[in-house]
Amino acid sequence: MRLWAPCVGMLLLSLLSYADRSVLAILSPTILGDLHMSATQYGYAVSAFSVCYMVANPVWGYFIDRKGVWITILVAVVIWSVASGAHALMIGLVGMCVARGVLGFGEGATFPAGLATVAETMPPERRSFALGLAYSGGSLGAALAPLVITPIALHYGWRATFVFTAVLGLLWVMLWVALRSSGMYRVHAAAARVVGEKVAGRWNRNLFATISVYGLGAAPLAFGLYAAPLYLSRVLHVSQASLGHLLWIPPAGWETGYLVWGWIADKRRLRGAERPGALFAGFGVAGFLIALAPLAARSTHPVLTTMVLFYLQMFVAGGFVVLALADGMEAQRAENSGFLAGVAISCWAGVTGVLTPVLGHFFDARQYAKGFWLVACLPVVGVLLWKALRRDVRVERKASLAIQAE
Repeated sequence: MRLWAPCVGMLLLSLLSYADRSVLAILSPTILGDLHMSATQYGYAVSAFSVCYMVANPVWGYFIDRKGVWITILVAVVIWSVASGAHALMIGLVGMCVARGVLGFGEGATFPAGLATVAETMPPERRSFALGLAYSGGSLGAALAPLVITPIALHYGWRATFVFTAVLGLLWVMLWVALRSSGMYRVHAAAARVVGEKVAGRWNRNLFATISVYGLGAAPLAFGLYAAPLYLSRVLHVSQASLGHLLWIPPAGWETGYLVWGWIADKRRLRGAERPGALFAGFGVAGFLIALAPLAARSTHPVLTTMVLFYLQMFVAGGFVVLALADGMEAQRAENSGFLAGVAISCWAGVTGVLTPVLGHFFDARQYAKGFWLVACLPVVGVLLWKALRRDVRVERKASLAIQAE
Protein backbone atom coordinates (compact mmCIF):
# COMPACT_ATOMS: atom_id res chain seq x y z
CA MET A 1 0.00 0.00 0.00
CA ARG A 2 2.83 2.41 0.79
CA LEU A 3 4.23 1.86 -2.71
CA TRP A 4 0.93 2.88 -4.30
CA ALA A 5 0.09 5.76 -1.92
CA PRO A 6 1.59 8.54 -4.12
CA CYS A 7 -0.33 7.20 -7.15
CA VAL A 8 -3.53 7.18 -5.12
CA GLY A 9 -2.79 10.77 -4.13
CA MET A 10 -2.48 11.61 -7.84
CA LEU A 11 -5.71 9.72 -8.54
CA LEU A 12 -7.51 11.95 -6.03
CA LEU A 13 -5.81 15.00 -7.53
CA SER A 14 -6.93 14.21 -11.08
CA LEU A 15 -10.39 13.37 -9.72
CA LEU A 16 -10.56 16.82 -8.13
CA SER A 17 -9.26 18.45 -11.30
CA TYR A 18 -11.92 16.97 -13.54
CA ALA A 19 -14.68 17.46 -11.01
CA ASP A 20 -13.79 21.17 -10.94
CA ARG A 21 -13.64 21.58 -14.71
CA SER A 22 -16.74 19.43 -15.34
CA VAL A 23 -19.16 21.54 -13.31
CA LEU A 24 -19.57 24.17 -16.02
CA ALA A 25 -20.18 21.54 -18.71
CA ILE A 26 -22.68 19.58 -16.61
CA LEU A 27 -24.70 22.67 -15.75
CA SER A 28 -24.14 24.42 -19.09
CA PRO A 29 -27.82 24.26 -20.20
CA THR A 30 -28.89 25.96 -16.95
CA ILE A 31 -25.98 28.41 -16.70
CA LEU A 32 -26.17 29.51 -20.34
CA GLY A 33 -29.89 30.10 -19.96
CA ASP A 34 -29.44 32.05 -16.72
CA LEU A 35 -26.63 34.22 -18.12
CA HIS A 36 -28.26 34.54 -21.58
CA MET A 37 -25.25 33.12 -23.43
CA SER A 38 -25.04 31.13 -26.68
CA ALA A 39 -23.24 27.83 -27.30
CA THR A 40 -20.63 29.74 -29.32
CA GLN A 41 -19.92 32.06 -26.36
CA TYR A 42 -19.70 29.01 -24.14
CA GLY A 43 -17.14 27.63 -26.60
CA TYR A 44 -15.08 30.80 -26.16
CA ALA A 45 -15.09 30.34 -22.37
CA VAL A 46 -13.95 26.73 -22.79
CA SER A 47 -11.24 28.01 -25.13
CA ALA A 48 -10.05 30.46 -22.43
CA PHE A 49 -9.59 27.49 -20.13
CA SER A 50 -7.89 25.48 -22.86
CA VAL A 51 -5.46 28.23 -23.89
CA CYS A 52 -4.35 28.88 -20.31
CA TYR A 53 -4.20 25.14 -19.67
CA MET A 54 -2.12 24.71 -22.82
CA VAL A 55 0.38 27.38 -21.75
CA ALA A 56 0.52 26.20 -18.15
CA ASN A 57 1.20 22.48 -18.70
CA PRO A 58 4.82 22.76 -19.92
CA VAL A 59 5.45 25.59 -17.42
CA TRP A 60 4.33 23.45 -14.49
CA GLY A 61 6.15 20.45 -16.00
CA TYR A 62 9.37 22.47 -16.08
CA PHE A 63 9.03 23.46 -12.42
CA ILE A 64 8.10 19.90 -11.42
CA ASP A 65 11.30 18.63 -13.04
CA ARG A 66 13.35 21.39 -11.37
CA LYS A 67 11.70 21.95 -7.98
CA GLY A 68 9.98 18.63 -7.35
CA VAL A 69 6.38 17.42 -7.45
CA TRP A 70 5.33 18.05 -3.87
CA ILE A 71 5.70 21.81 -3.52
CA THR A 72 4.80 22.59 -7.13
CA ILE A 73 1.47 20.80 -7.05
CA LEU A 74 0.65 22.28 -3.65
CA VAL A 75 0.87 25.80 -5.08
CA ALA A 76 -1.09 24.81 -8.18
CA VAL A 77 -4.02 23.33 -6.25
CA VAL A 78 -4.36 26.44 -4.09
CA ILE A 79 -4.51 28.60 -7.24
CA TRP A 80 -7.14 26.54 -9.01
CA SER A 81 -9.28 26.05 -5.89
CA VAL A 82 -9.59 29.83 -5.52
CA ALA A 83 -10.41 30.09 -9.24
CA SER A 84 -13.05 27.38 -8.95
CA GLY A 85 -14.77 29.23 -6.14
CA ALA A 86 -14.63 32.45 -8.19
CA HIS A 87 -16.99 30.87 -10.76
CA ALA A 88 -19.79 31.48 -8.25
CA LEU A 89 -19.39 35.23 -8.91
CA MET A 90 -19.56 35.23 -12.73
CA ILE A 91 -22.33 37.22 -14.38
CA GLY A 92 -21.41 37.04 -18.07
CA LEU A 93 -18.92 36.03 -20.73
CA VAL A 94 -15.99 38.10 -19.42
CA GLY A 95 -16.26 36.78 -15.87
CA MET A 96 -16.64 33.24 -17.13
CA CYS A 97 -13.56 33.56 -19.35
CA VAL A 98 -11.42 35.00 -16.53
CA ALA A 99 -12.48 32.33 -14.04
CA ARG A 100 -11.96 29.55 -16.59
CA GLY A 101 -8.57 30.95 -17.58
CA VAL A 102 -7.18 30.99 -14.03
CA LEU A 103 -8.68 27.56 -13.37
CA GLY A 104 -7.00 26.26 -16.51
CA PHE A 105 -3.65 27.71 -15.53
CA GLY A 106 -3.73 26.08 -12.09
CA GLU A 107 -4.97 22.73 -13.35
CA GLY A 108 -2.14 22.61 -15.87
CA ALA A 109 0.01 21.03 -13.16
CA THR A 110 -2.24 17.99 -12.67
CA PHE A 111 -1.06 15.49 -15.23
CA PRO A 112 2.62 16.50 -15.40
CA ALA A 113 2.62 15.85 -11.65
CA GLY A 114 0.93 12.49 -12.18
CA LEU A 115 3.46 11.29 -14.75
CA ALA A 116 6.41 12.61 -12.72
CA THR A 117 5.10 10.88 -9.59
CA VAL A 118 4.79 7.55 -11.45
CA ALA A 119 8.29 7.95 -12.94
CA GLU A 120 9.75 8.77 -9.51
CA THR A 121 8.00 6.29 -7.24
CA MET A 122 7.18 3.19 -9.32
CA PRO A 123 9.41 0.44 -10.77
CA PRO A 124 9.46 0.36 -14.60
CA GLU A 125 7.40 -2.83 -14.93
CA ARG A 126 4.45 -1.26 -13.12
CA ARG A 127 4.48 2.25 -14.55
CA SER A 128 1.87 1.95 -17.30
CA PHE A 129 -0.82 0.60 -14.97
CA ALA A 130 0.28 3.08 -12.29
CA LEU A 131 -0.06 5.86 -14.85
CA GLY A 132 -3.54 4.66 -15.76
CA LEU A 133 -4.41 4.57 -12.04
CA ALA A 134 -3.03 8.05 -11.36
CA TYR A 135 -4.79 9.53 -14.40
CA SER A 136 -8.00 7.56 -13.88
CA GLY A 137 -9.10 10.03 -11.24
CA GLY A 138 -9.83 12.41 -14.10
CA SER A 139 -12.36 10.09 -15.70
CA LEU A 140 -13.66 9.04 -12.29
CA GLY A 141 -14.14 12.68 -11.33
CA ALA A 142 -15.94 13.39 -14.59
CA ALA A 143 -18.16 10.33 -13.97
CA LEU A 144 -18.98 11.16 -10.35
CA ALA A 145 -19.39 14.90 -10.83
CA PRO A 146 -22.82 14.72 -12.51
CA LEU A 147 -24.13 12.48 -9.73
CA VAL A 148 -22.90 14.86 -7.02
CA ILE A 149 -23.13 18.25 -8.67
CA THR A 150 -26.63 17.98 -10.15
CA PRO A 151 -28.44 17.50 -6.79
CA ILE A 152 -26.48 20.38 -5.23
CA ALA A 153 -27.38 22.66 -8.15
CA LEU A 154 -31.05 21.68 -8.05
CA HIS A 155 -31.33 22.30 -4.31
CA TYR A 156 -28.97 25.25 -3.74
CA GLY A 157 -28.42 26.77 -7.18
CA TRP A 158 -25.56 26.41 -9.66
CA ARG A 159 -23.35 28.99 -7.89
CA ALA A 160 -23.19 26.83 -4.74
CA THR A 161 -21.60 23.99 -6.71
CA PHE A 162 -18.48 26.05 -7.40
CA VAL A 163 -18.09 26.87 -3.71
CA PHE A 164 -18.34 23.15 -2.99
CA THR A 165 -15.52 22.28 -5.41
CA ALA A 166 -13.29 25.00 -3.91
CA VAL A 167 -13.67 23.43 -0.48
CA LEU A 168 -12.75 20.01 -1.89
CA GLY A 169 -9.52 21.51 -3.23
CA LEU A 170 -8.49 22.79 0.18
CA LEU A 171 -9.24 19.38 1.71
CA TRP A 172 -6.91 17.75 -0.85
CA VAL A 173 -4.14 20.18 0.13
CA MET A 174 -4.45 18.98 3.74
CA LEU A 175 -4.27 15.35 2.56
CA TRP A 176 -1.17 16.05 0.45
CA VAL A 177 0.62 17.64 3.41
CA ALA A 178 -0.28 14.61 5.55
CA LEU A 179 1.05 12.22 2.87
CA ARG A 180 4.40 13.98 2.81
CA SER A 181 4.59 14.18 6.61
CA SER A 182 3.96 10.44 6.95
CA GLY A 183 6.94 9.62 4.69
CA MET A 184 4.80 7.63 2.24
CA TYR A 185 6.06 9.60 -0.78
CA ARG A 186 9.27 7.71 -1.56
CA VAL A 187 11.40 7.90 -4.69
CA HIS A 188 12.06 4.49 -6.25
CA ALA A 189 15.73 3.62 -6.67
CA ALA A 190 15.34 3.00 -10.42
CA ALA A 191 13.95 6.52 -10.90
CA ALA A 192 16.05 8.49 -8.45
CA ARG A 193 17.28 11.85 -9.67
CA VAL A 194 18.68 15.08 -8.36
CA VAL A 195 15.98 17.75 -8.30
CA GLY A 196 17.33 21.04 -9.58
CA GLU A 197 19.96 19.58 -11.88
CA LYS A 198 20.14 20.78 -15.48
CA VAL A 199 17.96 18.61 -17.72
CA ALA A 200 18.88 18.44 -21.38
CA GLY A 201 17.59 16.82 -24.51
CA ARG A 202 13.90 17.64 -24.06
CA TRP A 203 13.08 18.52 -27.67
CA ASN A 204 13.35 15.67 -30.21
CA ARG A 205 11.32 13.86 -32.87
CA ASN A 206 9.94 11.33 -30.42
CA LEU A 207 8.59 14.11 -28.22
CA PHE A 208 6.73 15.57 -31.20
CA ALA A 209 5.47 12.07 -32.08
CA THR A 210 4.07 11.66 -28.56
CA ILE A 211 2.37 15.03 -28.44
CA SER A 212 0.83 14.50 -31.89
CA VAL A 213 -0.79 11.17 -31.09
CA TYR A 214 -1.78 12.35 -27.61
CA GLY A 215 -3.17 15.74 -28.61
CA LEU A 216 -5.19 14.53 -31.60
CA GLY A 217 -5.89 10.97 -30.45
CA ALA A 218 -7.42 12.17 -27.18
CA ALA A 219 -9.40 14.99 -28.85
CA PRO A 220 -12.70 13.06 -28.46
CA LEU A 221 -12.35 13.54 -24.69
CA ALA A 222 -13.12 17.21 -25.26
CA PHE A 223 -16.36 16.29 -27.00
CA GLY A 224 -17.37 13.91 -24.21
CA LEU A 225 -16.66 16.52 -21.54
CA TYR A 226 -17.89 19.74 -23.09
CA ALA A 227 -20.22 19.07 -26.03
CA ALA A 228 -22.07 15.89 -25.03
CA PRO A 229 -24.33 17.63 -22.47
CA LEU A 230 -25.47 20.18 -25.06
CA TYR A 231 -26.07 17.46 -27.67
CA LEU A 232 -28.14 15.37 -25.27
CA SER A 233 -30.13 18.42 -24.20
CA ARG A 234 -30.76 19.95 -27.63
CA VAL A 235 -31.12 16.91 -29.86
CA LEU A 236 -32.41 14.17 -27.56
CA HIS A 237 -34.26 16.62 -25.25
CA VAL A 238 -32.76 15.24 -22.04
CA SER A 239 -33.59 17.47 -19.05
CA GLN A 240 -30.98 18.96 -16.72
CA ALA A 241 -32.06 16.61 -13.93
CA SER A 242 -31.81 13.56 -16.22
CA LEU A 243 -28.36 14.62 -17.48
CA GLY A 244 -27.03 13.96 -14.01
CA HIS A 245 -28.00 10.30 -14.41
CA LEU A 246 -26.38 9.95 -17.85
CA LEU A 247 -23.19 12.02 -17.95
CA TRP A 248 -21.25 9.54 -15.84
CA ILE A 249 -21.36 7.02 -18.70
CA PRO A 250 -18.82 8.58 -21.13
CA PRO A 251 -16.23 9.13 -18.37
CA ALA A 252 -16.79 5.55 -17.24
CA GLY A 253 -15.57 4.47 -20.66
CA TRP A 254 -12.58 6.77 -20.23
CA GLU A 255 -11.88 5.27 -16.77
CA THR A 256 -12.09 1.73 -18.11
CA GLY A 257 -9.81 2.66 -21.01
CA TYR A 258 -7.13 3.98 -18.69
CA LEU A 259 -7.01 0.85 -16.55
CA VAL A 260 -7.46 -1.74 -19.31
CA TRP A 261 -4.93 -0.20 -21.70
CA GLY A 262 -2.49 0.53 -18.86
CA TRP A 263 -2.58 -3.13 -17.86
CA ILE A 264 -2.12 -4.18 -21.50
CA ALA A 265 0.81 -1.78 -21.94
CA ASP A 266 2.63 -3.28 -18.94
CA LYS A 267 2.07 -6.79 -20.29
CA ARG A 268 3.40 -5.72 -23.68
CA ARG A 269 6.48 -4.23 -22.04
CA LEU A 270 7.23 -7.45 -20.13
CA ARG A 271 7.00 -9.38 -23.43
CA GLY A 272 9.35 -6.92 -25.11
CA ALA A 273 6.65 -5.83 -27.59
CA GLU A 274 7.42 -3.28 -30.26
CA ARG A 275 5.90 0.18 -30.54
CA PRO A 276 2.08 0.35 -30.26
CA GLY A 277 1.50 1.34 -33.89
CA ALA A 278 -1.04 -1.42 -34.59
CA LEU A 279 -3.03 -0.47 -31.49
CA PHE A 280 -3.00 3.19 -32.45
CA ALA A 281 -4.27 2.29 -35.94
CA GLY A 282 -7.05 0.19 -34.42
CA PHE A 283 -8.01 3.06 -32.14
CA GLY A 284 -8.19 5.39 -35.13
CA VAL A 285 -10.55 3.08 -37.00
CA ALA A 286 -12.73 2.46 -33.93
CA GLY A 287 -13.03 6.22 -33.44
CA PHE A 288 -15.28 6.49 -36.47
CA LEU A 289 -18.08 4.84 -34.49
CA ILE A 290 -18.94 8.30 -33.15
CA ALA A 291 -20.02 9.32 -36.66
CA LEU A 292 -22.99 6.97 -36.22
CA ALA A 293 -24.47 9.21 -33.51
CA PRO A 294 -26.90 11.05 -35.84
CA LEU A 295 -28.28 7.65 -36.89
CA ALA A 296 -28.53 6.61 -33.23
CA ALA A 297 -30.68 9.68 -32.56
CA ARG A 298 -33.29 8.22 -34.94
CA SER A 299 -33.16 4.69 -33.53
CA THR A 300 -35.75 2.97 -31.35
CA HIS A 301 -33.75 3.71 -28.20
CA PRO A 302 -31.88 6.93 -29.10
CA VAL A 303 -30.54 7.85 -25.66
CA LEU A 304 -29.27 4.35 -24.87
CA THR A 305 -27.64 3.90 -28.29
CA THR A 306 -26.02 7.33 -28.16
CA MET A 307 -24.61 6.74 -24.69
CA VAL A 308 -23.09 3.43 -25.84
CA LEU A 309 -21.34 5.25 -28.69
CA PHE A 310 -20.09 7.96 -26.32
CA TYR A 311 -18.81 5.27 -23.91
CA LEU A 312 -16.86 3.47 -26.65
CA GLN A 313 -15.40 6.73 -27.96
CA MET A 314 -14.08 7.66 -24.52
CA PHE A 315 -12.75 4.11 -23.97
CA VAL A 316 -10.65 4.43 -27.13
CA ALA A 317 -9.51 7.95 -26.21
CA GLY A 318 -8.32 6.65 -22.81
CA GLY A 319 -6.20 4.11 -24.66
CA PHE A 320 -4.60 6.88 -26.71
CA VAL A 321 -3.64 8.75 -23.51
CA VAL A 322 -2.06 5.82 -21.66
CA LEU A 323 -0.27 4.24 -24.61
CA ALA A 324 0.99 7.59 -25.92
CA LEU A 325 2.56 8.50 -22.58
CA ALA A 326 3.83 4.96 -21.94
CA ASP A 327 5.50 5.01 -25.35
CA GLY A 328 6.77 8.53 -24.65
CA MET A 329 8.36 7.46 -21.36
CA GLU A 330 10.18 4.68 -23.20
CA ALA A 331 11.59 7.18 -25.68
CA GLN A 332 12.53 9.98 -23.25
CA ARG A 333 14.82 10.35 -20.26
CA ALA A 334 13.08 9.78 -16.90
CA GLU A 335 14.03 13.22 -15.59
CA ASN A 336 12.06 14.82 -18.43
CA SER A 337 8.78 13.14 -17.42
CA GLY A 338 7.06 16.27 -16.11
CA PHE A 339 7.97 18.22 -19.22
CA LEU A 340 6.88 15.34 -21.48
CA ALA A 341 3.43 15.22 -19.91
CA GLY A 342 3.18 18.99 -19.84
CA VAL A 343 3.88 19.44 -23.54
CA ALA A 344 1.66 16.49 -24.55
CA ILE A 345 -1.29 17.76 -22.55
CA SER A 346 -0.60 21.27 -23.78
CA CYS A 347 -1.06 19.99 -27.32
CA TRP A 348 -4.35 18.37 -26.31
CA ALA A 349 -5.50 21.60 -24.69
CA GLY A 350 -4.62 23.52 -27.86
CA VAL A 351 -6.67 21.10 -29.94
CA THR A 352 -9.53 21.44 -27.46
CA GLY A 353 -9.29 25.23 -27.57
CA VAL A 354 -9.79 25.19 -31.33
CA LEU A 355 -12.26 22.31 -31.41
CA THR A 356 -14.85 23.50 -28.87
CA PRO A 357 -15.79 26.81 -30.56
CA VAL A 358 -16.03 24.97 -33.89
CA LEU A 359 -18.34 22.39 -32.33
CA GLY A 360 -20.30 25.21 -30.71
CA HIS A 361 -20.75 26.82 -34.13
CA PHE A 362 -21.89 23.52 -35.66
CA PHE A 363 -24.33 23.00 -32.78
CA ASP A 364 -25.79 26.50 -33.08
CA ALA A 365 -26.27 25.83 -36.82
CA ARG A 366 -27.72 22.35 -36.04
CA GLN A 367 -24.98 20.75 -38.16
CA TYR A 368 -24.29 17.97 -35.68
CA ALA A 369 -23.04 15.41 -38.22
CA LYS A 370 -20.18 17.70 -39.24
CA GLY A 371 -19.09 17.92 -35.61
CA PHE A 372 -19.06 14.16 -35.21
CA TRP A 373 -17.04 13.61 -38.39
CA LEU A 374 -14.51 16.21 -37.26
CA VAL A 375 -14.11 14.47 -33.90
CA ALA A 376 -13.70 11.10 -35.66
CA CYS A 377 -11.02 12.27 -38.09
CA LEU A 378 -8.62 13.98 -35.67
CA PRO A 379 -7.24 10.76 -34.06
CA VAL A 380 -6.36 9.35 -37.50
CA VAL A 381 -4.31 12.46 -38.25
CA GLY A 382 -2.53 12.02 -34.91
CA VAL A 383 -1.65 8.40 -35.67
CA LEU A 384 -0.25 9.33 -39.08
CA LEU A 385 1.92 12.06 -37.56
CA TRP A 386 3.16 9.65 -34.87
CA LYS A 387 4.04 7.11 -37.55
CA ALA A 388 6.00 9.71 -39.52
CA LEU A 389 7.90 11.17 -36.54
CA ARG A 390 8.57 8.27 -34.15
CA ARG A 391 12.07 6.79 -34.12
CA ASP A 392 13.11 3.57 -32.34
CA VAL A 393 15.47 4.72 -29.58
CA ARG A 394 16.77 1.18 -29.09
CA VAL A 395 18.04 1.07 -32.66
CA GLU A 396 19.55 4.53 -32.30
CA ARG A 397 21.28 3.57 -29.05
CA LYS A 398 22.74 0.40 -30.60
CA ALA A 399 24.03 2.42 -33.54
CA SER A 400 25.54 4.99 -31.17
CA LEU A 401 27.27 2.25 -29.14
CA ALA A 402 28.59 0.66 -32.32
CA ILE A 403 30.09 3.96 -33.44
CA GLN A 404 31.67 4.47 -30.02
CA ALA A 405 33.14 0.96 -30.11
CA GLU A 406 34.81 1.68 -33.43
